[in-house]
Amino acid sequence: MYKLLKITLLSSSLFFMEGCATHTNFVKKYNSWVGQNISHLISQIGYPDSTYILPNKNKVYVYERSRLYSIPSMPMFGYGYYGDYYGIYGYGNDIVQESCKLFLETNKKGTIVRWGSRGNHCVSH
Repeated sequence: MYKLLKITLLSSSLFFMEGCATHTNFVKKYNSWVGQNISHLISQIGYPDSTYILPNKNKVYVYERSRLYSIPSMPMFGYGYYGDYYGIYGYGNDIVQESCKLFLETNKKGTIVRWGSRGNHCVSH
């Protein structure tokens, strides 16, 4: 029981710490980078995971983030025979995957002209 309480408190604290991180803040953050030079952004957030050239000769910088974790699921109580004893069963974990892929398009001068994202966890503080 103590272990379940400890896990619940840890999960709750992580949930509340991420409460300030929103998609709206993410959009505001990267909207503010449009018109800025990509070199400055790279100095702030690091090198991209990949790049590619578009047919119009613009360059796209791609940043990918992914996180996989498990959280305790609600116990499903049941009563059954387990060989030598009867007991309660049903504890388990739910697997959660969070991902975000950020695309930053730059012109020939290295100026960010547009950006986009895909994923279920594109958030920023």
